Amino acid sequence: MPTSIELKDGDKTAFERDGVVCLRNVIDHDGVEALRKTVERQRLSLGRSHTAYDFESVGHQIWDGHDSVTSGEADRFDVSRMKSLIDTDMAARPLLETGDRRDSGQFLYDVAAWKSDIGVRRVAFDSHLPALISGLLDAEYLCFWEDTTFCKAPNTKQKTAFHQDLAYFQIDGDQCIIVWIPLDVVSRKNGAMEYVRGSHLWDDIYAPNVLVSQSTLPESPHPRCPDMEGERCRYDIVSFDGEPGDVIIHHVKTVHGSGGNMSSRPRRAMSLRYCGEKVRYFDRPGAIKQVNVRRDLKDGDRLFSLDYPIVWPKPWPGLALAELYPDQAQALTQQSAAA
Repeated sequence: MPTSIELKDGDKTAFERDGVVCLRNVIDHDGVEALRKTVERQRLSLGRSHTAYDFESVGHQIWDGHDSVTSGEADRFDVSRMKSLIDTDMAARPLLETGDRRDSGQFLYDVAAWKSDIGVRRVAFDSHLPALISGLLDAEYLCFWEDTTFCKAPNTKQKTAFHQDLAYFQIDGDQCIIVWIPLDVVSRKNGAMEYVRGSHLWDDIYAPNVLVSQSTLPESPHPRCPDMEGERCRYDIVSFDGEPGDVIIHHVKTVHGSGGNMSSRPRRAMSLRYCGEKVRYFDRPGAIKQVNVRRDLKDGDRLFSLDYPIVWPKPWPGLALAELYPDQAQALTQQSAAA
């Protein structure tokens, strides 16, 4: 890894203007390989994990009229309720690429690997990312929020509905950034992310949707995201071809989505989320509950918690923060043995 990577002239201006910027060659080979290994473990856990979903399968069950929807042991989302929301939404429609449904692929979703995976922590805490993001946000300090995996195998028709991240998170304030890290060569053909340029400057906050559809969660007080899929010509939509190690960074209010993967190659990616010092905890109605958090914060609190480690600035240069954070899996095992 180079000794340092800095923002180039124009990166911060582009981010502030567009709400998204692509930075090249930020994550080194070891970091990319560590994230790939994590993704493979998550893929192999499908059906047994409480957090891993195949949204291609979920969408297939919903749109093909199954009486019930199953997702193995996964319980972060109530997929039966997801089906009900879509069934009762008169505006809902399949968001699928064209093609033979018998060639169904896989849309892997998983979350919170950092709590038990030191490889994810090394990228999230100890790579060049925290310093770069603090520069984009003008942050005095930076907390890590969460990681999420989004992988679309070849022949995956399920699109990701355009959405805005803010209302999914238990935060107040928009000093928050999402870093999307491609682990394969990515283009429009295999599901590159698409961003509505400048949408982070809009006044509205949009309700969370169920990702396989534009249908929203009724608990949210916010309005539905506009129909970007049906009215693309009305919006300034941009995407970036990427290589493993590049990062695409977007503002928490930037509206974004992606197509399916109709190519013969995978599209694996992990996103990392960070918050600056202006953000406060807020148990926002309709936000997606996080997994394995201690819930020791109240509305209005700063994000000072083991759930949201401060990753920048470091107490001294070169400190390996990833090594200091105890694996939650190990901690839970120790607690169980003590009991």
